[in-house]
Amino acid sequence: MKGTSATTSMAPGTADALEPPSNASGHLKPRLSKLTMVGMSFAILNTWIALAGSLGIVLPSGSSVAFLYGFIFCVLCNLCLGASLGEMASIWPTAGGQYHFAYSLTSERWRKVVSFWVGWTSIAGWLTLVTTEGFFSAQFFSAAGVVGSAGEYEITQWKTYLIFVAILTFGTLVNIFGNKILGRWNDGALYWSVTAVIVISITVLAMSDKTDAEFVFTDFTNETGWSDGMSWILGLLQSALSLIGYDVVMHMTEEMPRPTSDAPKAILLSIIVGGVTGVAFILAMLFCLADPETILGTDTHMPITELIYQATQSRAAAVVLTVMLGVCFINGTMGCITSSSRLLYSMARDGGMVFPNIFGRIHKTLDVPLESILLTYVFNLLFGLLYLGPSVAFNAYVSSCTILLNLSCGLPVFILLIRGRSTLTRHQTPDTPFKLGNLGYLCNGVATVFVGVTTAFFCFPGALPTSKDTMNYVTAVLGIFLLLLGIYWVVYGKQFEGPKFDVIMGVSNEEREIKIAEVGVGEKGRESGSEVEIQY
Repeated sequence: MKGTSATTSMAPGTADALEPPSNASGHLKPRLSKLTMVGMSFAILNTWIALAGSLGIVLPSGSSVAFLYGFIFCVLCNLCLGASLGEMASIWPTAGGQYHFAYSLTSERWRKVVSFWVGWTSIAGWLTLVTTEGFFSAQFFSAAGVVGSAGEYEITQWKTYLIFVAILTFGTLVNIFGNKILGRWNDGALYWSVTAVIVISITVLAMSDKTDAEFVFTDFTNETGWSDGMSWILGLLQSALSLIGYDVVMHMTEEMPRPTSDAPKAILLSIIVGGVTGVAFILAMLFCLADPETILGTDTHMPITELIYQATQSRAAAVVLTVMLGVCFINGTMGCITSSSRLLYSMARDGGMVFPNIFGRIHKTLDVPLESILLTYVFNLLFGLLYLGPSVAFNAYVSSCTILLNLSCGLPVFILLIRGRSTLTRHQTPDTPFKLGNLGYLCNGVATVFVGVTTAFFCFPGALPTSKDTMNYVTAVLGIFLLLLGIYWVVYGKQFEGPKFDVIMGVSNEEREIKIAEVGVGEKGRESGSEVEIQY
């Protein structure tokens, strides 16, 4: 740390010497294992349930072909994006994640402004994802109420909002007071979600009428008014939505004992688990979609709930299994609160927020960024009120989370492509745990194109012709965000100091580069085995 002297004897590039300090003052304590992070990430992704919720949107935009093969395509592209981010996390394991990567990869002249914008894009995405996950959960509990009451329970906006408030409050309280059990809770969230997908898939496959394999693997239906190619791309977007959120791993690295090795593995494993469960559940749904009109036109507003009820003909079974889905999204909401609060805390610590001394501190007793958690809670209470207004406004708000998170993940990779991979590899050492090597440009290129294409097409309306009630207003949300962030940068941006690597990792970025250079890491010095002594 600054003001102290330390002697580091190490073989070149020893990863452990560059891990974040575990007991520094004001730091979050390492307590999250690789499995825990897979559980938290998968609880946020909830890939298979998100796919179930998008059933009514995808089928008119390409039917089974768009649903099944589009999802597999998205999984492969996200593996490229996740691997690209994992390679960066293996070098800079900090809570800032993407905006710290952007700072390190951008030239001196632009690094602060680029880092600031990437950081706030990520923060905005995570704050809106809390709202999205919470309302998904509330809608599943509402659907269970409709089925359990034989239709007597009427779903209204204000009732759903109150359920959302209860879920948000519960998740906030657990994040504040349950920090010690959060690791085990996320382990349980993984087991719960995997158990749910197995139980529900087996149940509907065993008890429902079946469609034929031709429908499942070859049916293509275009009811959007767009061309077939455009329709398939629009159907692809729902699969992209089901795979966002795995960057939570990067925002929790300061609470992991071995982040440089475990973070990349956790990112890729969460995508793989999401991909496997997603494909299995898509197949189960498509084979059981014998009566699509009834299932898609359900009063529960949740096609998967109606699918379960039609298969089992049991209200009790439909209620129990729907509640299981709701609990999955409670776990996801909790994970989103954790991730967004860590990002806010990191940004405040780096001087990128108002009242940095308040939002950039850790509560000594609770060992959590208390004020950042409460800010996340208040933000979502207020913006959740959009649900009570026109549906187009809320839908645009929810859609923005996918665009914002994808952009925040894609921008550091894009910067890396523009400046060349040597910008990254010079920070790597022989013992850096995760490197893409010869696959680097392929993964980086696929990731950048994927994010660019999906971001652009997410702004298109889902069907033609459009009206004021069916238009996609996500561009308006993004425009407002960019305007406000631009004003914020002009007024407050000079206060942003950039990542404090000396505080976070025990050595500044510049000193780290000196260390790497002195141990001979580079084109001519990778065989060096010298020991170095560094004062910091």
